[in-house]
Amino acid sequence: MANYSYHHSENHRKFRRVVHKARTFHLKYQNTLMLLFSLAMTYLLVKAGLVKDFADYLTGFGYASAVILGFFFALGFTTPIASATLIFLARNMNPFPMALLGAMGATIANLLIYLFVRHKLLDEIRYILNEDLKLEFSKFEIKLSYSMTKKWWVKILVPALAGFLTALPVPTEFFAAMLWNIVRYRIERILFFAFIFSFFGILALGLFGISLH
Repeated sequence: MANYSYHHSENHRKFRRVVHKARTFHLKYQNTLMLLFSLAMTYLLVKAGLVKDFADYLTGFGYASAVILGFFFALGFTTPIASATLIFLARNMNPFPMALLGAMGATIANLLIYLFVRHKLLDEIRYILNEDLKLEFSKFEIKLSYSMTKKWWVKILVPALAGFLTALPVPTEFFAAMLWNIVRYRIERILFFAFIFSFFGILALGLFGISLH
């Protein structure tokens, strides 16, 4: 009975170690793997002409389709596909109102991501980075928060960096949401920066699409 208990305990410890390694690997490489898979899928869909056909279909819904695509533009995994669709969609409509409405959808998505990171994900990320990867993430948070109150250039750099990550047509919104949470920006400021940078990001895609037409 004692021997069975020992082996059961040993197996349980091995299982926990495997789970920790899997969680660590997932955190370290999930964004890279997700980005590569999403880019590969987008390339195949564009090459097959399916993205163009989908954009032509969405044109029938008018500018309302820009709101939906803007939402998925900021959602992470769907960012490359939404970006490619916006490029084709801009050939059928004015890119400026498209970007304006798309930014509204993107701002909603960024708000949801921010709240998810704040209430669900950030504590887990802190634990894994501090305990499993030994990266002293908490010290980085403290230094960044302190610099926000003492150094003017950090006050400019953080929203600029978060906004730049928001505008990119790749899944970087979770990094932006982490920055917002670390520096504890007010929600109205986050929404403002998310909207402005999403607008310019989507507008750039629209203008690029027109240039290819």
